[in-house]
Amino acid sequence: MTFRKFLVTLYGFFNHLFFAFINLLPYPIRWIFLKLVLKKMGRNVLIDYGCYLRYPWRISIGSNVSLNRGCNIYASMQLKHAEIIIGNNVALGPNVTLFGAGHDLSFLSLPDTAGNIVIKDYVWIGGNSTILHGVTIGEGAVVAAGSVVTRDVESYSVVAGIPAKKTKDRKLRKFA
Repeated sequence: MTFRKFLVTLYGFFNHLFFAFINLLPYPIRWIFLKLVLKKMGRNVLIDYGCYLRYPWRISIGSNVSLNRGCNIYASMQLKHAEIIIGNNVALGPNVTLFGAGHDLSFLSLPDTAGNIVIKDYVWIGGNSTILHGVTIGEGAVVAAGSVVTRDVESYSVVAGIPAKKTKDRKLRKFA
């Protein structure tokens, strides 16, 4: 094993230990730890138990955001320009996964690739959805449960499927 692979494995071990530890803590104490490790975390953020954040210093979360149980957010360590940015008033359903990095399959050596994932304000991502690197989800968009988003999503649209495709525009009413 190369020294670099050893360091990555060691980081993975300690990151896993950290999240196992904070999952045992009451929420107010967890919030303090998460605020310290994330690049940015706004007010009124709920990161439910069982969520996993890889390279949290490359993850920014706005205000009034909810990450439901089992969400996995994988930022990129290899390519330093890639970040995951979650706007304000965003809801991620259970088991949503964000992949900020991947591999270029046009080469046998599968070199690392990465890109920003930007989730704008007022977005709802349904449970068990996957968002790939380089994707921007426009303001007010909805991603249906179980979708795999491989391309940018227009503002105030609803996408569904594998790969996710636009199914309709989101129609908003003034009062609930």
